[in-house]
Amino acid sequence: MSDLGRYSVKQSGNLGLGQGGFNSITDTALNTGNWVAFKAVHGDAIIASSTSATGDNLPASMTLSEGDMVYGDFTAVTLSSGKILAYIG
Repeated sequence: MSDLGRYSVKQSGNLGLGQGGFNSITDTALNTGNWVAFKAVHGDAIIASSTSATGDNLPASMTLSEGDMVYGDFTAVTLSSGKILAYIG
């Protein structure tokens, strides 16, 4: 079961604006952390796989066009290509 109530309205707004910081991911290794969103930057990015704390994983080989964002409760991500900003939350 997801813990949707763990952030206040103000905190969730700050997360959406990137106030928690971000990790820049450009490699094809398994990256782990606690992220609330991924954004493709400097071109398209292909997410080979992801793991969500809620079990709502992204489809394999999902392409994010430059500027696209996807939201979730992510704990791991592997890229096939491209660069993403992984927003910490």
